[in-house]
Amino acid sequence: MLLGSKKNYMKNKNSLPSPADTALCPVMKSFFQGSTILLLLVLASCSAKGKAVRTMPSEDKQFLSEVRYLITRQESKQFRNTPPEERAKFIEEFWKARDPDPSSEENEFRDEYYRRIDEANHLFHEGSAGWLTDRGRVHILLGAPERRDVYPSGYTFYSPPVEIWYYSQFPVIFVDSLREGIYKLDPMSVRNLSMINVAQMRLKPKGIEPVARLFAFTLSCQKTGPGEGKLLIEVPYRVTLMTLNEATKTYETKLKLSVRISDAAGKIILDKEELRPLAVSDSMLVDLGKNALLEYGFRLPAGSYSALVVLENSADQSQARKEIKFKL
Repeated sequence: MLLGSKKNYMKNKNSLPSPADTALCPVMKSFFQGSTILLLLVLASCSAKGKAVRTMPSEDKQFLSEVRYLITRQESKQFRNTPPEERAKFIEEFWKARDPDPSSEENEFRDEYYRRIDEANHLFHEGSAGWLTDRGRVHILLGAPERRDVYPSGYTFYSPPVEIWYYSQFPVIFVDSLREGIYKLDPMSVRNLSMINVAQMRLKPKGIEPVARLFAFTLSCQKTGPGEGKLLIEVPYRVTLMTLNEATKTYETKLKLSVRISDAAGKIILDKEELRPLAVSDSMLVDLGKNALLEYGFRLPAGSYSALVVLENSADQSQARKEIKFKL
């Protein structure tokens, strides 16, 4: 699946706008229809983040712009707090954590991501870079649709232009409501996004792993006090298969969380397993880059440790694991 290369994209990478150059920062998109007070709070938050970004060197701003659909809240905060001379190492580790085959020289996930950005810029022209449009965002995160129906004059004489993308039997609809060539994701299509992922998994050929949508998470550790800390586990909704609960109209799954902490000598100090329910509403799925945050607190004597975290998704039994070293 992941056959692309970032070479063509990297030739034109300077043409990509930084987050400070875009009209709306990503967090505003999910709440744009909210109250005036909420909107003002979001604007203040975006302004503060914008100031932090504007003080960065151009290459660091470029990185944040490029990975806006992938980077987690925790990673973004960590990157901003990383000394400039250490950010190159952060970027290397960022892509390494997403490499489906670390034993190979190529990073298939990174190459495919940049290839899809290239495609989005070529396919979608709406007055801004194609990869920043709604159609570009869905194309990058879900891949090309199996079928794309275009209605430049709408369904009827009075209806606006519409595009319908099909992933298996699930349609995703984009509407040019102002007839200005700007297609927006129809809110009713949001409910299909998780089901599209389910269908893609069920229909994949046997023996082929869906590395393009690998179930994954990011792991970090935070010291909360003397001898106390917590593991922060961020799980992207876009790569998490869930099933629709008709009664509550939410998409749900259960994540089996296994945590094993060992000391510097390799002795297992803590070994626990528990189920964590995960439920997502339609409104939460509007932002394809949104993440669920799981926290696991612990108390340990001062020292050096390593934590192995394994997550298993009950919806499809997919599994992912991460290991981190930390000190208390």
